[in-house]
Amino acid sequence: MTAPTGAIGVIGAGAVGQSVAMLLTAAGWCESVRIVSRTGVSAQALVTDLEDMCQVTASPVRAVHAADAGQLVSCEAIVVCPRADFTNTARRDVRLAGLNANAPVIADLARRLAHYQGLVVMVTNPVDLMARLFAEVSGCPRVYGVGSNIDTARYRIALAHLLELPVEAVEGHVIGEHGDQAVVCASATRAGGLPVAVPVWRVREELSDRPRRISAGLGRTRCGPAGAVIATLRAGLGLEDRVVELSVNHEDRWRGIPLRFAAGTPSVCLPRLDAAEARQLVAADAKLRDSYEPVARLHVPVCPSRTEKTAVTRTATRIATAAQAAVVTSNSTVVTEWALRYFGPWWNATSTTADDCPQVIADINPDKVTEIAQRVADDSDEETVYANSAMILARDDDGTVFASQPDDKTAYRAEPHGPLHIYGCEDIPVALAAARLAREVVRGQLLADGWSILHASAAVRDGQTVLALGDKGAGKTTTALLLARAGWQLLANDRVFIRPDGDRLRVLPWPSAAAIGLGLLDALGWYDQIRDRVRRGEQLHPTQHRKVTDALHSGSRTPLWNASGKELKPQFFPDQLATWLGLTLATEGHAARILFPRITPGAEPALLNEDRRVRAGDFFTVGTEDRYPDVFGFLPADIPGTEPLLELLRELPGHVLTLGHDVKANSDFLTQLAGPAA
Repeated sequence: MTAPTGAIGVIGAGAVGQSVAMLLTAAGWCESVRIVSRTGVSAQALVTDLEDMCQVTASPVRAVHAADAGQLVSCEAIVVCPRADFTNTARRDVRLAGLNANAPVIADLARRLAHYQGLVVMVTNPVDLMARLFAEVSGCPRVYGVGSNIDTARYRIALAHLLELPVEAVEGHVIGEHGDQAVVCASATRAGGLPVAVPVWRVREELSDRPRRISAGLGRTRCGPAGAVIATLRAGLGLEDRVVELSVNHEDRWRGIPLRFAAGTPSVCLPRLDAAEARQLVAADAKLRDSYEPVARLHVPVCPSRTEKTAVTRTATRIATAAQAAVVTSNSTVVTEWALRYFGPWWNATSTTADDCPQVIADINPDKVTEIAQRVADDSDEETVYANSAMILARDDDGTVFASQPDDKTAYRAEPHGPLHIYGCEDIPVALAAARLAREVVRGQLLADGWSILHASAAVRDGQTVLALGDKGAGKTTTALLLARAGWQLLANDRVFIRPDGDRLRVLPWPSAAAIGLGLLDALGWYDQIRDRVRRGEQLHPTQHRKVTDALHSGSRTPLWNASGKELKPQFFPDQLATWLGLTLATEGHAARILFPRITPGAEPALLNEDRRVRAGDFFTVGTEDRYPDVFGFLPADIPGTEPLLELLRELPGHVLTLGHDVKANSDFLTQLAGPAA
């Protein structure tokens, strides 16, 4: 019997490595299995055990001990499944807990196998990040992580059991992260070839519980991951044409997606996602990227392609809500990915073509920054503060606006009726500026279409929206978060767009970083998990003050204030409200009730006999905007007044109330009060 392929290398002789080696040896389709382990002792023992098996079963496969990973370069494929010594005590993000321990091991193996041209199958967790790390350190062109294939198998089994169908009748995928942020593609799932209602929450419970049951009884999962490895090897080596869900570099994002292999060549066959699933995938991408960045700084060598942002392939993100849209293009994928992450959870953000009518062109171009900064310095006739940063402006006779923000090393050029150009020296400041100003483009379109901006927090249930209004510090954010924590959907924590919609009032979110005070995080029971993530190297929004980050590292829960008396708070990306805090976000709703909260230490939650109605001062207007002045002329000149809207808002049920510091009492009171509208 002639083996159809040559040698397969296996790095790691633990639970999965043993199972993979046994399956390869028993199957007989490779010439040999070469095994490497950290000390060599377990590899030698496994080879001896496999030799016994070969003799008993008459397998033609030879088991060989290799002293070093570098000896595997002649293999047709290598399976990477070592595990560093660490104790995993995590209850959430269990697979991510091994990141800091396993990353040095994988990076060292990648250096030993630099420029290896064969197939690499990654098993070590967190598998999506380890596959990316191995690929970027080694330069190997074909690296796949097997996590999403295991998730998909478990999904089909779980759904088949729930529907009382044979598992072969279920077609569906799990993509994104191999972990808590896995995306169940329920909308594209079929049973017997027909669409099926998927009880997603029950499926997710099984996806989490299934590996726990295995680990509780066996200590480690082994057979399932080993089966995923074999499926990947056979598909990647051209032995079998099939679809396998694998973590790969797709659109400059490492994520688990379905790949259709034909004669060993993969093509992407991503299922169609509904809006909620698309937002979940954006959140998964963001979580993986944020987790990877600290690891990359430690282990991935810096090269010109990672630091120079010259005229390279451009990418674009389209941002849309309520039939209005803006397109951001950039020579840096960081900028367009940032827009996807920033707007995706609340509006609709999708990758698009770079020539799709961009309104915001945001590039890394230090020469342009210097050029415009000098021009503005010579001709400046105006200064302002935009997003808490000083901005200097100059205007040409033709109406072109030039601006510079020296502290951020960013510069701007806006021609009348043309796109806005943003230039910067570094990715993150440009990404921040592009997101803010793309929102301003859409804001101008919405205002022209009859929308107004209300200073309110909001939560939604069954499409019905409760608005919380009041001055700064009144308790708007607290009210919305308590409702969201109790099962409502969070629509906004500071501002909303609102407009009459027939005889109702339609409400849209204002995408922004969410500021939640240290004390409130502690009171709501979120502080410890946020601190753990920050200490593991995950990052909150970069506008967060350094003192807040230091407080999280040190474990301080005491509220912080700046010199002007403003509270300094942790700043969350929109997607982190879901991935870190477990909240569900809403994309719109209809106003049903208005609350005017007031936080009173020591008080019992209660209604107050006060007459408080929505007033003109509760709206943000061009004249009252305090953070985002219209320096580039995006807003329409003839914005309608708020009087008709005020009349409609005053017809809604409204309550003035006081809340204390007892979270449970506040939650019970609010969920009862915010019931069905009268």
